[in-house]
Amino acid sequence: MRSRLLLTVSVSALLAGLGLTACSSSSGSTAGPPKAGEAAPVSAAPVAGRSAAPAGATAPVSAQATTPTDSGGPQAAKCRTQNLKWTLTRLTDAGTDTKDPANAELIAVNSGSGSCTLAGYPKLEFHVGKGPQALGVGKGSPAPVTLGAGRKAVIALRYSELNGKGPDSGNCSVTAGTADVTAPGDSTEARVPVTDQHGKPTEITICGDEVRMSPPVTR
Repeated sequence: MRSRLLLTVSVSALLAGLGLTACSSSSGSTAGPPKAGEAAPVSAAPVAGRSAAPAGATAPVSAQATTPTDSGGPQAAKCRTQNLKWTLTRLTDAGTDTKDPANAELIAVNSGSGSCTLAGYPKLEFHVGKGPQALGVGKGSPAPVTLGAGRKAVIALRYSELNGKGPDSGNCSVTAGTADVTAPGDSTEARVPVTDQHGKPTEITICGDEVRMSPPVTR
């Protein structure tokens, strides 16, 4: 009787140990989908203000929006007649080493606050009342000249004078103390007095009907 009792206790203890081992194995396995009527497991929400990147990782840098710049800048406006200060100077002391000295200079100073572009030759006219006249003539299409505030463009003028040496010396019918000037591409003209190199009023006598203009250059 005693041996049967010991055998029964041993079998019960063995079955209890096997049950504990099975419970321990099932608790470490991954939970499957919830069964009907059971609540789904709740995952932990990330804490506000903390980065989701792992420790030691560098956060990605967002691209900065850039605005393309124009290295030439905006194009300067066209020079207008009224925004230029004009002077017409008769030259009398050209150097003897100059092959083709200018007889006069037409100067345009930008009197505005911003830059402007002088594109082409100005319109230049010399009148004697309603009678004979001489016109400025330029060759080709000169490169545009941009004038900053206060900068000037100089146009050399050449013509036959009353000295008996020019090809038109027999037709010196234009003697004028002023000239009418219009900026390239403009329609408003300005009356410009003729002065000597000291700024005093004077006159020029033009033989023929043409005054040759050189391309504008900055000075």
